[in-house]
Amino acid sequence: MTISDPPSSDSVSEKANEEGPSNEDKQASPTQTIVAKPDIESTPSENKKLKLTHADNENSNENHSENGTTPDGDVEMFSPSISTTKDDCSSPIASSSFPSSSSSSAFVQDTLPPAQRLNDENEEDTSNTVQAVPLSEELEKQEEWWELKMTWSGKVFELKVGGNDMVYDFRHSISTLTGVPPEGQKLINLLPGSKGKLSIEHDAKRFGTLGVKKSAKFIMVGTREEDRFKDKTGVGNQVTDDFDVIYSNNVQGITPAEDPRNKRKIREIVEKIPITVMNEPREGKKLLVLDLDYTIVDTKPLINGALPSSECARPGLHEFLELVYPHYDIVIWSQTHWRWLESKLVELDMIGGSRNYKVSFVSDRTSMFPVWTQRNGKPYKHEVKPLAYFWASFPHWSAKNTIHIDDLSRNFALNPGEGLKIRAFNKAGQPEGQADRELIKLGNYLVTIANGVEDFTTLDHSKWKKKKTT
Repeated sequence: MTISDPPSSDSVSEKANEEGPSNEDKQASPTQTIVAKPDIESTPSENKKLKLTHADNENSNENHSENGTTPDGDVEMFSPSISTTKDDCSSPIASSSFPSSSSSSAFVQDTLPPAQRLNDENEEDTSNTVQAVPLSEELEKQEEWWELKMTWSGKVFELKVGGNDMVYDFRHSISTLTGVPPEGQKLINLLPGSKGKLSIEHDAKRFGTLGVKKSAKFIMVGTREEDRFKDKTGVGNQVTDDFDVIYSNNVQGITPAEDPRNKRKIREIVEKIPITVMNEPREGKKLLVLDLDYTIVDTKPLINGALPSSECARPGLHEFLELVYPHYDIVIWSQTHWRWLESKLVELDMIGGSRNYKVSFVSDRTSMFPVWTQRNGKPYKHEVKPLAYFWASFPHWSAKNTIHIDDLSRNFALNPGEGLKIRAFNKAGQPEGQADRELIKLGNYLVTIANGVEDFTTLDHSKWKKKKTT
């Protein structure tokens, strides 16, 4: 699960405030029809723009037209209904626990009573999940660049901005240079006819659509926020955003992974944020990327101390990691800031202990950046985890041997084929949480595909619970 505070600067060098869970989440009705209307109009030009689209029609409703649009031309986006199809990932036998050995041949088996197992095996509630709908925009085929000069506090700053960059990127690059937060920036002589403000409402626009003159000179007025990285609210007041978006590689036009702006962001992360390896990756091992919060641990009681750390961990966590370790190098990627991420992993005894598995390295939110889709017809921003960040440093890993486990599909936006969504774990200390068997099924699936599938790109991980294991 992604723990999101007010979105951090996209600059890979900028730090972000720590975040945590809220007390309530807003849920959409499973039968609600969301009609996503274009919120942004782009400036047309002669054969220089390319439509950006990544909607998936695979699970379209019967009421859709053949091309997935309404009679008015609006894209329809249906919240998937809750499925009650049983998975057959595990078989009930006499064993009542995970094996203590990390042997790759030891498969874990579920022993819940039939009635309880049936409830546990139902497909998860997807009422707060929608298919990705692209913004109404166009990309430049041949990207143009703006070389601007900004004056602030008696100093001149030079900025180079790509036409496919988002206004969000532009505002945060100014913040990185000056320390003035985006919401406090007033820009004079930049936009014709504007009042000097580029607000959050502009963030989802491409810079090339603003009408800014090439080589423009402008003045920025704003006050530096010296302590903008200071956590003033404390860990206990952090919030979560459980609204989820499903992306697909089966699209028309340009996918988020092919967006020139996103490719540039990945290059920046690779160049500016080196990976600190704790345990060297092993030759011939596949890559398992694990989210932390609400994927393998219930974060809220862990942070506020309501439960011991061992009870906050998802049942069978260490046995699961020991089971898959002979086949996969393990990487943890969390949107939590490193100062909290490290303490969580130590409390959970995942690093620094004597377990029969090792974590290769850990990444925090500084190696993520935001992308946009639509929510209720308006731009919706969320951060993503680009696997290319790891692949650039370790070329023996690729889409063919990488799998990413998370409780939010939106984190797979740049790598939807490599993502496997797991049901969120947020009931630690309760009977439902104690009966959780998700890691049993997941461990069996990961070992099965590691032994029997050479190329993971041939798999559909959305059907992982239905796959037979041996």
